[in-house]
Amino acid sequence: MPPFFFPAHTLAAVPRKKPSNRRTKKRRSAPRQGLAAFVPETAVGSLLHSSETSIRILKFSIGLCLLPVCWIVLETFVILLKADTLGGNYWRTPEFLSFGAGGILWMLLFWLAKSGLLIWLTRGLMWIYVAGHELTHALFVLLCRGKVSKIHISSDGGHILTNRNNFIISLSPYFFPFYSVVAAICWGLLQWVFRDRYDLDPRWFYGALGFTWLFHLSFTLWMVRREQPDVDQNGKLFSFTVIFLANLLLLCGLLILASPTATFHGFGVSLWENGRSFFDRLSESALELFRALPF
Repeated sequence: MPPFFFPAHTLAAVPRKKPSNRRTKKRRSAPRQGLAAFVPETAVGSLLHSSETSIRILKFSIGLCLLPVCWIVLETFVILLKADTLGGNYWRTPEFLSFGAGGILWMLLFWLAKSGLLIWLTRGLMWIYVAGHELTHALFVLLCRGKVSKIHISSDGGHILTNRNNFIISLSPYFFPFYSVVAAICWGLLQWVFRDRYDLDPRWFYGALGFTWLFHLSFTLWMVRREQPDVDQNGKLFSFTVIFLANLLLLCGLLILASPTATFHGFGVSLWENGRSFFDRLSESALELFRALPF
């Protein structure tokens, strides 16, 4: 199987070296493996094109089916936010305020980076983002039992070479907050090392979590609006619904873990009720709209 190439995700892909002669170019441009070794190249191209078309149609259909799910999860998130976070005065706690302070600090740095006032800051943050993006690809390749043969990271872009690809691997950087996970692991290690010496203030952890999660969210929203090979190869509707659902469910999980009153059981009950009544509420709204039409 030829290696998959995940190209740059920021400015421009790093140019690959051209073959040294025509024989090498010919050998590399037309690998003959598996089915391609026994049928004509035109037939292989037709089969591959037909397969890719079928997969795209399937993913588009799945994306359509996920649209109601996105709305149901969004409704449940709003209920969770109002009842257990805002209604329960959790937003006044030191932990929530620390999370918000970390997020505000990141948004200030992000604004400075986008404005271009500090070139060194812009390039530094872009390198950090690209590093997290490509390392997330590599991590999910390993989780899917694949192999990574090369990782390239720079402030102008990056890529990895791997022998395995699927929609989880290609979309993982858009729903997996790499640096938030790193912050959580580092905090756990610090607690384990200093458990007998110091009582670490959890507000520092919540501040780091807010900083890194807003880093993930802001770059995701900024990059996903641009032309991204990860998104294009899976279809925009399918990719956007998966990214939206994954990020929203992650945010719900963080709120439940941090809130003293919210529970996963309560969230599940609310999600079930919203899902069960969704089509009834949709039909009632459609009927009311139809009755309001002037004919």
